[in-house]
Amino acid sequence: MFELSLLLSWALILMMFAMGLGLAARDFLGLLRSPKLVLITLFAQLFLLPVMAVGIALVSGLTPALSVGLLLVALCPSGSTSNFLTKLGNGNAALSLILTALISLITVFSLPLVLLTLAPMLGYTQVGMSLSFIATVTDIAMHTLLPVIAGMLFRALFIDTARRIESLAVMVSSIAFVVVIALLWQQNWSSIVGSFGEVGLATLALLFCGLLVGLGLGAMIRASSRNRFTMMLEVGIQNGALAFFIAVNLLKDITLIAPVTVYTVAMVLVALPIVLYRRHNVSMQSSPSG
Repeated sequence: MFELSLLLSWALILMMFAMGLGLAARDFLGLLRSPKLVLITLFAQLFLLPVMAVGIALVSGLTPALSVGLLLVALCPSGSTSNFLTKLGNGNAALSLILTALISLITVFSLPLVLLTLAPMLGYTQVGMSLSFIATVTDIAMHTLLPVIAGMLFRALFIDTARRIESLAVMVSSIAFVVVIALLWQQNWSSIVGSFGEVGLATLALLFCGLLVGLGLGAMIRASSRNRFTMMLEVGIQNGALAFFIAVNLLKDITLIAPVTVYTVAMVLVALPIVLYRRHNVSMQSSPSG
């Protein structure tokens, strides 16, 4: 398990470093042009999704561990997957990348605060929850915030090299992440599969709620179709690598990963057809007629 934890740590660090490679400090100034869109997306990610996760867990009657696993999914918004899907679907890729970076910075503090507060209220009393707020913030910052900053600094100093290695960094970290998940499944197959029936519908409910809330809020503020699509993915697509890291490396409780696993697989299977459909429509609209 130690080797898997170490591999998962480095996969997450490399993913966040790759995100930083695509960012420049001036990119964040672009957020000032769409403050309403940014603030509403952050509100949905930080408040609405966790509230929905707790509500779904209580209505579904999940065990404390599965409830916390579902909450953990909701507390890890966005990620490199949302950036990839946004770009693939001809959404606002720059906005997606900046929103993901911004929420990653905020999550360093919001995630441990909410998790350490709500988990005991959900009846979860595992030893791992004795982690201090400062220790948890430090661990998450070292695996998210610092790699993003390092990637941005590398880009500022070596922009041509950064552009060349960005895709490679994403690919290597993604492969490492998939290997870790496959090995975790192989080692804990019976317990994970045994939880699927109990947590499957609740996890799918959270996924569809996130996608619909992002889309609905975009429509409410009359955002462009491109930005509504981006908001939908930013709210609905979660950072599975970070959720796995916290469950395995910080809380050290393998029972938490069932909701994370279901969500990670389902979000791709559900979102990919939507993304490809939009890509096709945008391509048709932009192609010359006749």
